[in-house]
Amino acid sequence: MTRSRALNSPQDASTENAHNWRHPGGKLVELGPHSLKQGELLAILIGSGISGRPALAIANSILDEYVGLHGIHRRATVDELSKISGLGVKKAARILAAIELGRRLYKANRLPKVASSVEASLFPCVTNSADAQQETDQPSEASLLAAIVGSGIHGRAPKMIAEDLLCRFGSFLELFGKDMGEFLEIKGLNSIKIIRIAAAMEIARRLSLAL
Repeated sequence: MTRSRALNSPQDASTENAHNWRHPGGKLVELGPHSLKQGELLAILIGSGISGRPALAIANSILDEYVGLHGIHRRATVDELSKISGLGVKKAARILAAIELGRRLYKANRLPKVASSVEASLFPCVTNSADAQQETDQPSEASLLAAIVGSGIHGRAPKMIAEDLLCRFGSFLELFGKDMGEFLEIKGLNSIKIIRIAAAMEIARRLSLAL
């Protein structure tokens, strides 16, 4: 995702050492999602911490528990994550929504395996029905993005906002490379929510590379 003039002013990467951001969201806006550490990306999804335990401390405890994004993908559930001090169900679901988008990004980008192609030609009905059933059992992209958006505005629930975003730009995959400022045109999105989406997309990108 490209950075927007509406959300930031260009900064040289060398400013990272001279600038103390109050929250990783400011660093994302100025330097781009790729410049953030895993804990900083998770902290953006978490948003706010609790007394004596800021979002970044919560994020780092998650990474310690699961040993990185790949570990979250392999072992974490909403119930388990929500028990970590400072999280709760809503923020846990937001993190796992980003992880699930990473899994889908990996699936969309990986090269088809020869064995899979052979199986598909020999047993087309079986493989197609299995894939269709698996997709049916999974939450929609709009539902995952709605969890990341988090809250709506009067008369516009998070899922409606997510659906408008997808309607405007297409699938989740097509959000990559878009200017964040264009997202402001979606009613119900603001800078905070857009930064959260950008962090989720970067988490998804990194997980897809790790799988």
